[in-house]
Amino acid sequence: MRRIHLPLVALLCAAWAGMDAAEDFTTAAVFTDSRGHVHASSIVETPTGALLVAWYENGDPQGTGPFEGQDLDKRQDVRISGARRAAGSHTWSRPFTLADTVDLPDNNPSLGIDGSGRLWLVHATLLGVPEKAWGSALTRALVSSDYDRDATPRWDASHTIVPKPPGFTSDLARAAEAVRVGPGRTTDVAARANRLLAAAADPYARHLGWMPRNHPLVLPDGTVLIALANENINMAAMALAHDGGERWTFSALVPTPGVIQPSVVRVPDGSLQAYFRDARGTGRIARSTSADQGRTWSAAVPIDLPNRSGGVEAVVLRSGAIAVVHNDHAGAERDQLSIAVSRDNGNTWPTRKVIVHVPGERFDYPSVIQARDGRIHVTFSDNLKSIRHVSFSEAWLATP
Repeated sequence: MRRIHLPLVALLCAAWAGMDAAEDFTTAAVFTDSRGHVHASSIVETPTGALLVAWYENGDPQGTGPFEGQDLDKRQDVRISGARRAAGSHTWSRPFTLADTVDLPDNNPSLGIDGSGRLWLVHATLLGVPEKAWGSALTRALVSSDYDRDATPRWDASHTIVPKPPGFTSDLARAAEAVRVGPGRTTDVAARANRLLAAAADPYARHLGWMPRNHPLVLPDGTVLIALANENINMAAMALAHDGGERWTFSALVPTPGVIQPSVVRVPDGSLQAYFRDARGTGRIARSTSADQGRTWSAAVPIDLPNRSGGVEAVVLRSGAIAVVHNDHAGAERDQLSIAVSRDNGNTWPTRKVIVHVPGERFDYPSVIQARDGRIHVTFSDNLKSIRHVSFSEAWLATP
């Protein structure tokens, strides 16, 4: 498989933007050594201005050991690793371990900084591999006040998150009925409705399978909102950590089956919007809104951005615009990653810029932030072999 080299991507993006790459678009691999199966990054800026990125990786690049084959992300040696780039530096540190559960795979890290400047690492541990995978996920949150260095943080607290959305059983039954009597009734649709009803009766399906993916959101009162979706039912809900994690509550289910991996942002009017990966076959990113700071959510509706079941993330920029990074393809390929921008609260998306496109290769599961200096940073999986970091200004988005 052909690798992407920094000069090629920089020159291509400079050509698209019509400006000098060194000034306005940078790209680099976070690491270049072989680290096995590498996927699902998350990036944050620390209070000192450093960048910290996390991902999960398979600890044995040679492909030997338990749970071999295609499911390298479910082997027992999968761990959460990270790297740090100090403020003012252009070089990433050597990777170091962030979390590693003994003899179980850890997946889908999500990084956040709370209102007290503490680092949160939310991730899933798969309890049932190899027989059960995502549906056996147990979500955990680690919290650290001592982390801004090129080494494993000292974790101050650990939380096990077992969501219990209020009204779960009745909401799930309503969702199953809506699927059963909805348009396109087929044997497969009926089977999906039956799976929802079966999950409602199965305590393991209700309590496990909740997966994080995108950044936590810190609400104005300091509450940390952690967006989750249950892989057993393909429905989403939010965990709400109050008082620094001393007290937890949960939102009601987002009342739409087939939307997963929510990315939640707070828009300028104070309401919340969640953007979802499609798991119901619409081929579009879906969006839901909350007027009560994440406790309840509207039905998720497709928007005018393509999504063939690939990861997406949204961010509200300093200008108030909403940006969404996603695989901008009508087909199933993940060889093009783009950023779309809305300046009317997510109603239209006239600005769309390609971040990378190399036919036949794979670039997916983006993470996006805007740093305090205004620069936008995106990390993503590069052919499942490395994590690539690109950065650009908001002005770059406005160029043809």
